Amino acid sequence: MAILEIENLRTGYGEIEVLWSVSLQVEDKGITALLGSNGAGKTTMLNCITGLQDVWSGHIRFAGNDVTKVKTSDRVEIGISMVPEGRGIFTDMTVHENLMMGAYTKKAREKMKDSYEQVYQLFPVLKERPNQKGGTLSGGEQQMLAVGRALMSRPRILICDEPSTGLSPKLTQLMMGTLAKLAEDNLPVFLIEQHVKRSLDISHKAYVIENGKITMEGSGEELRKNEQLRKAYMGI
Repeated sequence: MAILEIENLRTGYGEIEVLWSVSLQVEDKGITALLGSNGAGKTTMLNCITGLQDVWSGHIRFAGNDVTKVKTSDRVEIGISMVPEGRGIFTDMTVHENLMMGAYTKKAREKMKDSYEQVYQLFPVLKERPNQKGGTLSGGEQQMLAVGRALMSRPRILICDEPSTGLSPKLTQLMMGTLAKLAEDNLPVFLIEQHVKRSLDISHKAYVIENGKITMEGSGEELRKNEQLRKAYMGI
């Protein structure tokens, strides 16, 4: 079953169309990946899902309900949480203060203690530095903090936009492993990435977007074996 459904989504900027009747489904378990190069339309898709971009036509459904015109703040309330590209942490705030910013909904405040325990269990390094300013953390630690802040909202789906950007191969592997663990713990993950192989290794289902259109879809295993995909994105 799908927790997030995109149906015939069209949008753009001014008179320029960026997404052309895009349809996809994010399953209610595991990791669903959206793969594509820069400029393919991935970020525009996310902005539509989170309410930051107006939809020209089509529908966005979450847990069976149409949220196409729902305000961004209300989408967070119902369980849609995103880790933005570039992390987007508050650099002048401490680790603790950044995490607090993620727990502003009523539901999140009621479960704040449990959320802290989950975040610190996933990322012990953050537990050691509650009073350190976010801007002084390493790139990998900042990415951990961004994921931790998103988890503080008690999401029903976690959307991650390019989580490997700026990370070393070792830290990228660690982050992908963390997302896989969250998915195993019954938190659906929608992963948006340029790094095709790393994403397919942990994804249950994946889509490829090119020039605002979905060009391929299938299980992670199926797409790993796709010759066209291997030549175009993996250099194999």
